[in-house]
Amino acid sequence: MITSDQYQRIGQTIKTIADEEILTRFRALTDADIAEKKPGDLVTTADRVAEERLTEALERLLPGSVTVGEEAVSQHPDVLDLLTGDDPVWVIDPVDGTSNFVAGEPDYACLVSLAVNGVTVASWIYAPSLPLTAGAHNGHGAWINGQPAHLVHRPETDRLDIVTTHRNYTAGFQPTIDKLNAPAITTTDCRAAGLTYVDLTRGRHDALVYTWENPWDHAAGLHLYTSCGGSNATMDGQPFRLSGGNALPFVVATSPVIKRLHAILA
Repeated sequence: MITSDQYQRIGQTIKTIADEEILTRFRALTDADIAEKKPGDLVTTADRVAEERLTEALERLLPGSVTVGEEAVSQHPDVLDLLTGDDPVWVIDPVDGTSNFVAGEPDYACLVSLAVNGVTVASWIYAPSLPLTAGAHNGHGAWINGQPAHLVHRPETDRLDIVTTHRNYTAGFQPTIDKLNAPAITTTDCRAAGLTYVDLTRGRHDALVYTWENPWDHAAGLHLYTSCGGSNATMDGQPFRLSGGNALPFVVATSPVIKRLHAILA
């Protein structure tokens, strides 16, 4: 779908736009720059402007492609239908971890992926304030900060370190998530989904257990992790689908850990 040179050019385009529209506004937002799409769901000028510029630039770089962006979907939900069409689809979360961004905390990232027929074929993660870059390109490999990325396996123990959905956003799944409150399990709330996938790849956690399926939150990070050899499964044993309709929650981990967590969550 895209060459290695195109992959690099796209990554540089993402970095340039993120630096110009997101990083310049970090710790410099005014009250007028911040709004709520719904209670607790923040959006900023940086989110909106960056997504607009990314959409224009990426569709120009790949003629015939279309875009599913978080902010576009918030205004026009039917944009999600593009994920089931025949055109290549850019999936964009301009600022993943907007609440962190608003609070002046550096744990936020720009997430972009390219999907064809519902399958992610390339991904880019850029955290301007850390700084961190990561991503993967089908048939070419995966990288974190410019170095080849490989799945780091944690020592096998009875204990599990899990990142899961914040209690404020479990929306009916809390009884299921509460099953993780066990002596051998440590849970941490997710604060920026894209970065947790990078941490999981680096072996800093055993698993992610998520109860929501917004494609822009998961496409890039999940692609990185699975490109490095990791697995994922929804509660019916199927891989996560960008187009939705997943049996939630879904688990991202190695196959043995997924099997163990499915037994706990069932």
